[in-house]
Amino acid sequence: MLKTKKISEKNREQRRVIANAAISVIHQAGLEGTRLRDVARAANVTTGAVTHYFDSKDAVLVAALEEVVQNTLDRIDQGMAQNQPGDVDAFVARMSAYIPVDEEGRREWRVWLSFWGRAIADPVLCKMHQDYYRAFTDKLTISLLTLRPSPPARGVTQATSAQEMAMARECADAVIAAIDGIGTRATLDPDLWDAERQRQTLAALLSPLLQRFASAGETVSPPSKG
Repeated sequence: MLKTKKISEKNREQRRVIANAAISVIHQAGLEGTRLRDVARAANVTTGAVTHYFDSKDAVLVAALEEVVQNTLDRIDQGMAQNQPGDVDAFVARMSAYIPVDEEGRREWRVWLSFWGRAIADPVLCKMHQDYYRAFTDKLTISLLTLRPSPPARGVTQATSAQEMAMARECADAVIAAIDGIGTRATLDPDLWDAERQRQTLAALLSPLLQRFASAGETVSPPSKG
């Protein structure tokens, strides 16, 4: 049993190595120009090793997309642990991890947008993207709630909690829309949209939005009876 677990973990890690290699190749050559032998070379393995773990080129490409998505979800989880109530500036700064301000971000955005274009005419990929966006929104919604004062301090009722969750989800959708816009522009025109311009634009869009969201939670608790 122990041997099987070790093999499974090794396989999982090797698949991630190949998926990350595919991200680099897609970044350079696009989806149509990506070849398995180029992925193998980037992963420092044989083409046979790639086909051992993936049954087709499309499977390798989808694994690259899934790796990009998982990296994004992991960043949201990491950022959530650092959130403090009302600290909008720090929250906005952490949002820059989702735009292409560095080489890793540029690689991942080129993969994301490559699949995005294909998903318009591919129902299966379209459904995948819809599911990914729901996952992003769900995670970001919970993360945004940490900007608000803690519910026990405000005596939140069940109805208020539902309303607050709806507000957080709407805010999360707006944050994602801002990130999508900046990321797309910066990927298509990197010379015009350098890292500093991206960060400044993101702050200009998100700061007022998140300030309103955070301050909306500063309701007054009902007076105690007595």
